[in-house]
Amino acid sequence: QALESLRLEKSYRAMYRDMNPELNALESGLERFIRLDKGDFVGRDAVLKYKERNDQRRSVTLRIDTDGASTFANEGLYSDGKLVGRITSGGYGYAVGHDVALALLPERFARPGTKLDVAILGDWKVAEVIADSPYDPTSARARM
Repeated sequence: QALESLRLEKSYRAMYRDMNPELNALESGLERFIRLDKGDFVGRDAVLKYKERNDQRRSVTLRIDTDGASTFANEGLYSDGKLVGRITSGGYGYAVGHDVALALLPERFARPGTKLDVAILGDWKVAEVIADSPYDPTSARARM
């Protein structure tokens, strides 16, 4: 549980939970590793084609203030009562003092500050999109 908390607080994606073969690198939050200007690579054409679409999805980090029950995975995220995305993994962030979740959302809902609704054990909570890596975003502590 401690390792999972640390992973979530740094927004590290886990294979087969936050990333899987059905998602492309952009949807999985790996865009910082893609260099379209550095030549050909397997999947380059698919990434270019995806970037032209107007229904792109993004992996985002969420802050959820709960009363003890934490998110886990596959909870739906709602805007105005309509399902718009899902949580891929989540749990309590001990260093940041609140629940942290990773989610897959349409790009129009993926901006920091966007608030969505999520049901956790039947109670509706607000999930706010935040910048990745809520704990030590610059990795300064790792360099000490």
